[in-house]
Amino acid sequence: MARLNPKLLYILLSLIPFCVFLNSLQSEFVYDDIGVIEDNYFIRSLQNIPKIFSRDYFHLANELSYRPVVTFSYFLDYAIWSLNPSGYHLTNVILHTINCFLLYAVVLRLVRIRPVALLSAVLFSMHPCVTETVNAISYREDILAALFIFLSCLCLILSGKKVYYALSLLSYLLSLFSKETAIVMPLFIFLYWIFYLRKSHTGQEGAAHSTSVLPFNSSKSLCHTKSRWLRDFINYYLGYVLISLFYGFIRFVFFKNPLEVSAGYVQGSITINFMTMTKILASYVKLMFLPFHLSADYTIAPVLSFLDGSFITSLILLAAVGFIIFKMINTTVSLHILNRDRMYGVFVLCFFAALLPVLNIIPIGHIMADRYLYLPVAGFCTAISGLLLRGAITQFPVNKQEKFPVYNHKILSNYAFVIPLIAVICIFFTARTVLRNRDWRDEYTFWTKILSEQPQNYDAHNNLGSYFYKQGELDRAIHELEEAVRLKKNYPEGHNSLGTMYIDKGFIDKAIVEYVEAVKYKPIFPQAYYNLGNACIKKGMVDDAIKFFGKAISQGMYNPQIFNNLGSAYMKKGMMDEAVAQYQRALSVYKDFAEVHSNLGYVYTEKGDLDRAMFELKEALRLQPGHANAHNNLGALYCQKGLWDMALDEFTKAVRFDPKNASAHKNIGMIYFTKGDKQRAGEHLLQMLRYDPNYLKDPGIYAIVSQLGLIKE
Repeated sequence: MARLNPKLLYILLSLIPFCVFLNSLQSEFVYDDIGVIEDNYFIRSLQNIPKIFSRDYFHLANELSYRPVVTFSYFLDYAIWSLNPSGYHLTNVILHTINCFLLYAVVLRLVRIRPVALLSAVLFSMHPCVTETVNAISYREDILAALFIFLSCLCLILSGKKVYYALSLLSYLLSLFSKETAIVMPLFIFLYWIFYLRKSHTGQEGAAHSTSVLPFNSSKSLCHTKSRWLRDFINYYLGYVLISLFYGFIRFVFFKNPLEVSAGYVQGSITINFMTMTKILASYVKLMFLPFHLSADYTIAPVLSFLDGSFITSLILLAAVGFIIFKMINTTVSLHILNRDRMYGVFVLCFFAALLPVLNIIPIGHIMADRYLYLPVAGFCTAISGLLLRGAITQFPVNKQEKFPVYNHKILSNYAFVIPLIAVICIFFTARTVLRNRDWRDEYTFWTKILSEQPQNYDAHNNLGSYFYKQGELDRAIHELEEAVRLKKNYPEGHNSLGTMYIDKGFIDKAIVEYVEAVKYKPIFPQAYYNLGNACIKKGMVDDAIKFFGKAISQGMYNPQIFNNLGSAYMKKGMMDEAVAQYQRALSVYKDFAEVHSNLGYVYTEKGDLDRAMFELKEALRLQPGHANAHNNLGALYCQKGLWDMALDEFTKAVRFDPKNASAHKNIGMIYFTKGDKQRAGEHLLQMLRYDPNYLKDPGIYAIVSQLGLIKE
């Protein structure tokens, strides 16, 4: 007899997930990562951490649900990595590796066979269905929820001392504050108790050897009476019930998002919803064995009839799985092998239990996603590992010093086909995962991959259009957005994005039409109202802009940019005190926003408070030395002081950093005109007209431009 070296196992469990997900470290911010990380000013200052526990959380954190643990992890990531995506991906890989360790520890103490525990953790570390969760930083909530669930289970297993039980409850609470789907954790305990532990101790004596060291199996509870088991069960289970009730109060009463909109059932029908989710549940089972055609944005055709072939096939598959589970958990023979079969059956049940929150029983936004499988995969991998190694024979502990049985390696020769099969599975899973990681490399790769399999996916066309827009390929962007709204006319996100493209094309009226379409199909759409406000500013409709900015804020938009733009709208109306108030609100969200400091400097200059203006402008340039508007505003300050040469120097810097800065060109032109250098004045005023002809509305500027012959009467 021989033992597997635990130290080598730990090294193996560290290396495998890191190697499998090594190429994910090269990926950029993709999909929801952009809004949650890249454009999220909230996480950029550790001073904002206390606001996680305030009702402003939803306005600031860009989260629909209350997930403070996840948001806190983003604060730590930003403090270490700033906006380097590789660091965030490394954090996800490290957390996933920790989960592999925890799964190994939990399975080892429940099944008490190291090879089964090891294989469970290895398959979990590389299963292709976990790639979305590990690669998408914004889906870290699933990793963290699983981490604390595993930790809670492990502490419960070790809870011979009360401190472990308390740690188990705390871990469960942290899992809930990572993601609300962790609410199923008490169900795992219940399934284990009702289908395994209770039966094991009311069965034959031989079964007792293979039970776990959960608190239900303490020395005081070895009596095989049902009443004693029930009392012990209630004593330990009550804590999880109370934690669940506490979380429910926090989540749905104290920290309920007032703007959270409940999704509806598929096509508004409970029957169609049931049939469609049956098909999806069967698809999840299939993906466990055949993880092909994985997608970050599934397009699901609803099942409209009980006679639909996909529905019938799904029912047959689920019925077969149900029969297998029934045979496993209803084993009554006292042999150790069969008793463990019951345990593996419980793990299969846990697979389905973990999916309950995402089966649209309570309607959710996306009815199918790979990230929903992260925790269920752990149950599947454990069950399949136990069945693959079912023929293993162990020698049970003969004294108290031996905690775990010894694995008989000689028996391995009798099951020579098992090792090659496991090797093939591992190679297959690794290859699929490494290839899938590449799909998350950047926005272009991500969305084109989806479109290659789902050409009619309007979400993918919309997001690919946004990618082209960021790359400056405006025509390609508009083409993708027009295709998106063609595929789905009542698609608010597509209309909103298309409006932004038209803004850059100079088609302001067409942009406003698209934004109006967006809010018609989605009345609670703060981003569209924000864009409407910006479009109205460009049209000179300042009052309408203020109204739309206010609407966006009332619907939950709370980023510094909207307060900055609202402040600028008030500034255009000459309402300087209101402008200052909005700029201060922007700085309360993100104090290092150079644009806001620059605008404050300009307002204080206009108000004649030159000392405060100087401070704000210097702060803006400290934060961003190449900030063109800050240089332009500092030049305006020097004009107030009569320091014309210093002003001209700042205006010149402004156009050097931003050649299209019409205001700076105007200011340079005015100084040269005052000095009598009409040629240089004309050059810069011509540039002003090129980039912003609205300056002609100022009678003084119009007169000078006319005098220089830059426009026709």
